[in-house]
Amino acid sequence: MMDGNLDPKSRRFAPKEVRKQQLIDATLEVISEKGVSGTTTSQVTSRAGLSAGLISLHFKTKDNLLRSTLEYLAVELAERWQEVQTDETLTSEEKLWGIISASFAPDICTHVKVRVWFAFFGEAEYRGFYREMVEKFDTERADAIADVLVELGQSPDEALGTVQTIEGIADGLWLSLMLYPDWIDIETCKIRVWNLLNKYFPDRFALSAQPDAVTS
Repeated sequence: MMDGNLDPKSRRFAPKEVRKQQLIDATLEVISEKGVSGTTTSQVTSRAGLSAGLISLHFKTKDNLLRSTLEYLAVELAERWQEVQTDETLTSEEKLWGIISASFAPDICTHVKVRVWFAFFGEAEYRGFYREMVEKFDTERADAIADVLVELGQSPDEALGTVQTIEGIADGLWLSLMLYPDWIDIETCKIRVWNLLNKYFPDRFALSAQPDAVTS
């Protein structure tokens, strides 16, 4: 994930925001291998090819580095689905599919990033940390999906149940991607979600159609 074109000297003297991103990228990689509690600042700076003092300089503490790393993931995903939500040229079907499938974009749903997500909400010590940082983003996405479901004809109560089902299946597919990468891939995950939407809206998400080709 780090820029392999930067030699060690270039990394040390890169602009502030570049160095911060290098540290976040390195943190993602280390967490994906060691878990959150097993990640140390020395491992991060070693992976980034930067001096140990730069974490103190840019983030002050390890917790702030972890917060920034989790926030980076949350904002990255939020910006992706919000771009779909605010596109007035899209139909309700296209918005629903775009918001949901953003979680399975190739640059969002990488093996490293998925392992990091599960590391944060899988470790008891950091579960509250996760909710504090990400619950707002999760709630906003759930509300956005529910709004589109209502546009498509569901009642608010029905939409709530559908959102819970969608979120549960999406999380389960992410878990399968992490545990069984030889058994399931991103495209298969998208097909599984598409098939779920067909159960709710058979005329709008036809099984004969393909994900990413929604028609009204």
